[in-house]
Amino acid sequence: MRTLSGLLAFALLVQAAPPAAFAQTAADSTAMARPASLPSVDSAIGQAKELLRDADYDRAIEVLKHALAVTRISVDRKREVYLLLIKTYVFLGNDLKFRPQGRAASSLNYQEAKRLIGECLRTRELRHTRCEPVSEYPPEMVTFFAEVRREIFGAYRVLHMDPRWAIAKLDGDTLRSFPGDTLLGDVDIEVGPHEVLVRALGFKDLTDRIQIAPDITLERSYRLERQHGPLWYAGRWGAAVGVVGGAIAAFAAKGGNKGTTLAPLPGAPPPPSSP
Repeated sequence: MRTLSGLLAFALLVQAAPPAAFAQTAADSTAMARPASLPSVDSAIGQAKELLRDADYDRAIEVLKHALAVTRISVDRKREVYLLLIKTYVFLGNDLKFRPQGRAASSLNYQEAKRLIGECLRTRELRHTRCEPVSEYPPEMVTFFAEVRREIFGAYRVLHMDPRWAIAKLDGDTLRSFPGDTLLGDVDIEVGPHEVLVRALGFKDLTDRIQIAPDITLERSYRLERQHGPLWYAGRWGAAVGVVGGAIAAFAAKGGNKGTTLAPLPGAPPPPSSP
C-alpha cells in the first residue's frame, strides 16, 4: 500500500514540474560529461592573425599552441600555423627588447614559441618550407628562420660507394642526389641518431649508424664485401668441372656410343709419277 502511494506521489510531482526543468538538467549533465573542445584550426588561425594585428603576441602563441594540439590537422594548416608562429616569435622578441621589464610570462611564451616551431619542423612535410616570397616577411623573420633550421637540422652525403651501383637508404628512405651535386645525400635531417643501409646485388648489406649534428654536413664512403670470396667461386668452378669430368668418364666406361662406327680417315694420296 505504501509503495502504491509513493508511485502516485511521484507521478503527481512529474506532472507538476515544468518540462524545461528536466531539459535544463539533462543539458547540464551533458555539459559536465563532455570536456570543452578546442577551437577549430581555421578559427584558431583567424584569431591568431587578429591578435598579431593587435600586438597581443602572448595570446596569439596560446591560440596557435591549441591549434597544433588538434589531432587531425592537415599539413597545409600546420604549415600556416608554423609560419604564424615564426612571425609571432620574431615580433614578440623585438617587443621584449624594447620593453623587457616585468615580462616574465612573455619571456616564457617566447621560448615556448621556439619549441613549437621546432616541433613543426620535425614534421617531414614541413622540413623544406621556406619563407617565400621573401618580400612578404620581415628580414628578422627570414634570419630567424635560418637560425632555427641550423639548430634543428644537419646534412649527410655519400662521397663514394663500391660498387658504384649500390643503393643507400637513410631511415628506410632511398637517398637521392644531394642538392646541387651528383653525390647521394640529403639536407634538413633532424639532429640525432639515424641509420644508413647500403646494399647491392651479390654483396653483403652494410649498416651504418650515424649521428647528425646541427648545421654540419656528415660525409661517408662505403665499400661492400662480396657475399662469397674468390676461393668460394674457385671451389664452385672446380666442383662443376669435376661433375662434368665424372660424367664423361662414366660415359666412356660404358663403351661410349656403341651403335655408331666411325669411318677411318683416308690415307694420303700417292705422289704424282714422273714422266
